[in-house]
Amino acid sequence: MRIVSLLPSTTEILFALGAGPEVVGVTFECDTPAEARTRTIVSTTTMPEGLTPAEIDAFVVGAVARGEDLYRLDAGALGGLDADLVVTQDLCAVCAVDVSVVDDALRHLGCTAEVLTCDPHTLEEVLASVEALGAATRRTTEAEALVASLRARLAAVSASVAARDGDRPRVVVLAGVLGGVAGVE
Repeated sequence: MRIVSLLPSTTEILFALGAGPEVVGVTFECDTPAEARTRTIVSTTTMPEGLTPAEIDAFVVGAVARGEDLYRLDAGALGGLDADLVVTQDLCAVCAVDVSVVDDALRHLGCTAEVLTCDPHTLEEVLASVEALGAATRRTTEAEALVASLRARLAAVSASVAARDGDRPRVVVLAGVLGGVAGVE
């Protein structure tokens, strides 16, 4: 099987499942494990290098407002890989190549690769994505083992936090901040 991963998180999962040797294409952001950097890069950013955080925010806000893509899919590189499976997302146009761009490129290339879209919104859906990647790569046993190990780690964290006896820290998570602040307590 020849796999193209358009998300750093799915690239990491694929390697964790033992499918690393089958991963032939990745994004410019896929750097874990280090071996992922040896794969063909099929997706890059339209954002200039060297921007400050404020300039990045302004660039992203402006591009989104103008309806411009933040990523470029290299159809030539993608076409040369003869992929059987392309893993992408449709959750956030700021996070990766839009799935419609992927679909259009594959159609243009005459590529019949299966497209697996991972769009987890919850922790349970993240774990389900691991299982879906396992099924798509014929590594269900490895996926089940990985999910079991992740559940064990989550249980250990939960037990550790529960032992704090009501002394819970307040936490804010900032992700994909565009022209404002999104927080979760």
